[in-house]
Amino acid sequence: MKIEVSDATTLPEWLQGHVADGHLDLGALAAPEDVAGLKTALSKERGNAAAYSKYGTPADIDAKIAELTDKAKGTGKGADDAQAKLDAMAADYEGKLTGANDRISKMMQRGASSDLKAELAKAGFKPSVIDKMAQFNMDRIQFHEDGSAKIMTSDGKPMIGSGADHGATLADLAKELAADDDNSDFVLAAGKGGGGKPPASTGGTPDKPTVTRAQFDAMSQSERANHSKSGGGIQG
Repeated sequence: MKIEVSDATTLPEWLQGHVADGHLDLGALAAPEDVAGLKTALSKERGNAAAYSKYGTPADIDAKIAELTDKAKGTGKGADDAQAKLDAMAADYEGKLTGANDRISKMMQRGASSDLKAELAKAGFKPSVIDKMAQFNMDRIQFHEDGSAKIMTSDGKPMIGSGADHGATLADLAKELAADDDNSDFVLAAGKGGGGKPPASTGGTPDKPTVTRAQFDAMSQSERANHSKSGGGIQG
């Protein structure tokens, strides 16, 4: 299904790439990510915050922990009771912290999956395979401490690309996957012609592209891979 778009600049940036000849192809877009899980996680976090509010402000909690710590340093039943309360509080905190970290990790994974699907659509993958392609390659996405995506190569090393500090982006990953011969059946063949030889073709082996070392070094990883697959050479 296509809809007419008079001004592509009025659309979000990630949609503008899908506008051609004044029309937006809705069939080429990845399905929107289900945010029900995110809403559930946020609801749980609100519940946790409300549960802790009964203990008072953070300062009140710090004061109570300090008091229990002092009592636990003593001897007798009072010290044992204080230590037991501290142990119970620590176990409760660790459990909730682990649960929160798990929920955050899942939210980051869902966000990265949604972004990867959008980049796969831009790279030309058929809508029918985008979900599976994203799912199959999620193991190539790790996360930096700030939550940003860290793209890995298929053998588990940081992938070089066009991002910050020469790291790869999700767009780089999508382009690499689209250039992979093993995925050729899953990519839309835009502008692909028939099987005959072009006019003036002699039927011989086409000239192999050659670039300088500086040009090769300036290429992204996917561009280098395409250059190598086409039999290209390097001068100097």
